[in-house]
Amino acid sequence: MKILFAGDEHPYSAYALDEVIRLAMNTWADVSLMVVAPGDTPVPRPDVPLVQTLQSYRDLFLKNADVEGSPYSRNEWRYDWLPLKGGGWEELLVRRGDKRDVRVRFRSGSVAQEIVAEAREEETDLLIIGCTQGQNCTWQGAAGVPQAVVGDADCSVLLVKEQQPITRILACLDQSYISQESLELINQMATIHQAGVELIGLSQSGDMKKDVYRRLIEIGDYYEDRQIKVTTQLTDISEFESLVGSELKQDLLALWMGRKSLLDRVFPRDWVGRFVSKCRTSVLVLR
Repeated sequence: MKILFAGDEHPYSAYALDEVIRLAMNTWADVSLMVVAPGDTPVPRPDVPLVQTLQSYRDLFLKNADVEGSPYSRNEWRYDWLPLKGGGWEELLVRRGDKRDVRVRFRSGSVAQEIVAEAREEETDLLIIGCTQGQNCTWQGAAGVPQAVVGDADCSVLLVKEQQPITRILACLDQSYISQESLELINQMATIHQAGVELIGLSQSGDMKKDVYRRLIEIGDYYEDRQIKVTTQLTDISEFESLVGSELKQDLLALWMGRKSLLDRVFPRDWVGRFVSKCRTSVLVLR
């Protein structure tokens, strides 16, 4: 799995990095850490605070991942040939991990656009970002970044609310096609946080397609087989926005996205960003 963490210099990003570390140590993922600077900072100068923050995130990741058997342990120096932008190559002495590297990336420009572009170019599986807690869900200095990233990214996105613990995962199902990768990601989150899973089958006017209901039961069995506590409920699509805005507490809201999504048909195109803003908890958008 490829994980991309996009952060800035504020506490909500540091909190999201903790989630990156937990997931990485549980999955042995390939990890990239990135920041986006304004357009007037085209190169990563060492005196730029955002660059210093990025380096501190890398150091914190490696410090927490430096345990026996970790694939991220830094214990090998070697010469590697690295490509240069203008063509040609340069041989540099670099230190590599035994099994996994942690890359740091610096881009400049529009924050949300650059984050989404990096995820696409690197074929990221999971993009993780933090945001302020409560119903605002913003980045300081670039308020709409979380909503834009969640709405525009092609990959799954984990939006981590600052200082918001997770004791239950509410996984909303409104279609029959669910990828194995998304099922495993929820399994990893449940294991890391020792959280139960509540499967919510979304219906319209009390009606749910037979294949969706059958899939709901199969997914419940999948998690029970992995010793995860599972409950199931059916909720009408008309009540979903109220559920998101008021009833979630120490939860992770997981939403499966797809072309056959009932949510996509019922709500306007930007519904994901709107629900992210309303939701008081962390959100996992699965693609």
